[in-house]
Amino acid sequence: MEFFRNDSFSLQGKGDHVYITAVAPGFPIKEFDLLLKQHPRLQMTSFAGLRDALLQATGAPVQIGVLRPLLEITVSRDWMEATLKLNMTESELQLRRTSLVDEVAEALKQHEITEGILFDALRDPPVQRSIVIARGIEPEPGRDAVLSYYSLSERRPTLRQDGSADYYELSFIDEVQPGEWLGEKIPPTDGKDGRNLKGDLLPASKGMDQPLQYDKQFITEEWEDDRFVLRSQVIGSVYKVGKLITVEELLLIQGDVGPQTGNLDYDGAIQIMGTVLDGYSVKATKDISILGESGIGAVGQIFSESGDIYIKGGCFGKERASLRAARHVYIKHAKDCSIEAGESIHIGLYAIGCQLKARHIVLDKKRGKLIGGHVHATVQLTTAYIGNEFERPTRVEVEGFDRSDIIRQLDQVLAEYKRLLQELEHCRREIVMYEGYLDLLSDTQQEEFAGYKEKYEATASALLELEEQRVKLMAYMSARGDGEVAVFQKAYPRTMLQIKELEKTILSSTGGFFYVDKNKFVQE
Repeated sequence: MEFFRNDSFSLQGKGDHVYITAVAPGFPIKEFDLLLKQHPRLQMTSFAGLRDALLQATGAPVQIGVLRPLLEITVSRDWMEATLKLNMTESELQLRRTSLVDEVAEALKQHEITEGILFDALRDPPVQRSIVIARGIEPEPGRDAVLSYYSLSERRPTLRQDGSADYYELSFIDEVQPGEWLGEKIPPTDGKDGRNLKGDLLPASKGMDQPLQYDKQFITEEWEDDRFVLRSQVIGSVYKVGKLITVEELLLIQGDVGPQTGNLDYDGAIQIMGTVLDGYSVKATKDISILGESGIGAVGQIFSESGDIYIKGGCFGKERASLRAARHVYIKHAKDCSIEAGESIHIGLYAIGCQLKARHIVLDKKRGKLIGGHVHATVQLTTAYIGNEFERPTRVEVEGFDRSDIIRQLDQVLAEYKRLLQELEHCRREIVMYEGYLDLLSDTQQEEFAGYKEKYEATASALLELEEQRVKLMAYMSARGDGEVAVFQKAYPRTMLQIKELEKTILSSTGGFFYVDKNKFVQE
């Protein structure tokens, strides 16, 4: 088939191949580009053959290219997309306009494309440029189960002044009643199957399920409308242990702890609406909250085995009161008492003549006063004032820490966190794969599936524990140097600071940040 001829050469097509027969030398090879535009089906494969044929003009046919199909269809490897290229000129397109749709449909059929054809793309198609003519339907994975839980109050005390009264407020114990909402799960969905261009079914993966984690002794799980809902069975206080939500029985004392109640020793949390009278003690395995505005006096002992202590008022201990908590103590002010916490002590207004011991000791940066007594912090003390204008001796010890060791531990935690994230994702993928074929699994595969689900939960719990470790380690990094005393207003004379093994006695009123760095005492 000859499709071009001039005085110098002719072009013929034989099958898919294109040949040139040159009879007169001297045709400029650059002008051949114009010919290619006039014949878009011609695709050059040998420019060297073209050049030699035009120079030598032997009259013998020379293969120089291939003939593209008029309707060039290309299918992706995954059979999810096909493109169409019209290898024709605009004038040729106008001549074929009425039959183009039928021709394209037939060409697609020859390529086994039956699904997802985009005929709208042929309303005003471009020539000599690829357009998407068919697109498969991607499977839509199911939505994972959505879990929601009761939000615990953030334990961050607020000291504010209203007229002549100071209020030290903290959302402390999250009390719930029987039937109160504690969490819910919206189940996973099945997803929507897809199809490729051949019409083959592409199964969608089901959303991943997760169990609600809760204490079944005090919490029920029921199906309500379109979700599973957790509700409390008892009056109690809400806690979270890792991912597990639980309700601890709450002992509520409407008045004071005294002759009518005796000393309290309770397995759970205690909330006292009044005060604790002198000489009486309160012990609980969980949190202790004393909400009386007057605070407490010369009590015996207030002790939380595993939780926090919150005293809305203050403590005038008369050198008898002892407060101990496994985690944190929050108190408005303290005088002549002993306070010890495993994590931190937060004091709003002042601590006078007290024995304080915790990893972090925090007084209000603008008004907090630390006067007299003995303070022992592991990492950091923050306050507005230390001592007073009468130069009452005040001793502060910061045990200090090895910053390089904390950084090393942080690196280890972060590396392990990254590893567990990868493990969690691996388990997730395996679970999704198994869930797609639950009805076909053998007994052995069912055991493997259960094993992956168990491992997924264990890994998720381990990640939560690592996050708690990371937060604790980052708290060390908030201090300057290897241990810090931060005085935002003034430290008075006869204040003695000891950080690690280094000591400094304040001789004249000053403020700033005191810390040890590379075995040197630094003040900024």
